[in-house]
Amino acid sequence: MARGISLHIGVDKVDPAGYPLEPWYQGWHQVVLSDKYNPVRFDCDFQIGWEGPLQSCEIDAQDMYKIASSQKFQASMLKTENATTKNVTKKIQSAARRLKDGDIFFLSYAGHGAQVEDLTGDEDDGSDETWCLYDRMLLDDEMQRLYTEFAKGVRILVVADSCHSGSATRAGARPEVDRKKTGIREVPTRTAQAIYEGNKKMYDQIQMSLKKRRRPKASRILISACQDHQLAGGGAKNGQFTAALKEAWQNGKFNGDYAKLSTLINDSLKRSYNAEVQRAAGRWVANEQHPNFVRVQGASKKAMDEFIKQRPFTI
Repeated sequence: MARGISLHIGVDKVDPAGYPLEPWYQGWHQVVLSDKYNPVRFDCDFQIGWEGPLQSCEIDAQDMYKIASSQKFQASMLKTENATTKNVTKKIQSAARRLKDGDIFFLSYAGHGAQVEDLTGDEDDGSDETWCLYDRMLLDDEMQRLYTEFAKGVRILVVADSCHSGSATRAGARPEVDRKKTGIREVPTRTAQAIYEGNKKMYDQIQMSLKKRRRPKASRILISACQDHQLAGGGAKNGQFTAALKEAWQNGKFNGDYAKLSTLINDSLKRSYNAEVQRAAGRWVANEQHPNFVRVQGASKKAMDEFIKQRPFTI
């Protein structure tokens, strides 16, 4: 009998200590240290970090957990402070050791998305995509390596509700958006660069250590919140993508395959966007997004073809 294991990640804020900003972004500040007898004045650079608050990512993780549990997955969650690179990596590696041919791993992420400079030459646009976990950014090179640990015949389903989740291509110039109001799940471009520069040595070493690519054996489907040039919006209850997925899923009444699910999500997001445009009376609206449906073939084309045609979240 096939086994399903799932992991659901929701990050509503990150640890500023793990996201230090480069001095050119922070600015320089004068500090006065004094005691009763020996006042000291000097200039120094504060290690200011980025917190990136969001409001509905933990709820998204909870809702994905509920879907997985309803379909008999052995489900677990990592939320905010517990969603560290160490914990996420351990959970995925544990699943990879336990799952065999015919089993499935379901991974969901809700949080900020960003990019760093690609040093290994595997990205056409020169940027690697990241998930902003609590302690630091998790690079897509790291995720690719983790996926290669799964055995042939295992199915991997990834659902990502974050900005730039279609691929590793950064969005071009666009108007400023009110991230607090819209819940946009993107690290602003200048901030993302400052975060990368603040820990550049560490991120560069991680990339170079993973330069040698490994071929995946497991079949993988990614359904992401938006295309590479788009932003993923949030709300008080759910991210817009997660809300659309829940609407399409209909508490388990959905009947169709992964492609149909992606189409229904896209239709829902399009209706929401059109309604927002009407309310805005023709003003520019920030959060147009179309989900991306990506298939990564493993060692077996037949297994990939069968995976695509299955009802979503099927063990």
